[in-house]
Amino acid sequence: MVLGIIGSIFGIIGGIIALVVGTISSGLGETDSGSIFGQAIGVILVCIVTLIISCIINKNRIAMGVLLIIGGLLNFILIGGFGILSGILILVAGVIALIRK
Repeated sequence: MVLGIIGSIFGIIGGIIALVVGTISSGLGETDSGSIFGQAIGVILVCIVTLIISCIINKNRIAMGVLLIIGGLLNFILIGGFGILSGILILVAGVIALIRK
């Protein structure tokens, strides 16, 4: 539970940093800044969902563990370098939820 919460918070922070980078690159006239902006919004939404899932993980740990693993993978896919730490933490939280008894 704690790893999922910490990972989600780091993911939200990474998403905000990606938003700032996307905004700055948009101001400088870069062409790919719109995709960075969209990916950052996606990561923030995924991390909010994983934060909620981490808080209610004791209700149904198998389903919540699978959802956390999916959320961790989405962090890697959507935001890349900004989401490595949060993705790893969320993945570990999902695996631990699946293997504990």
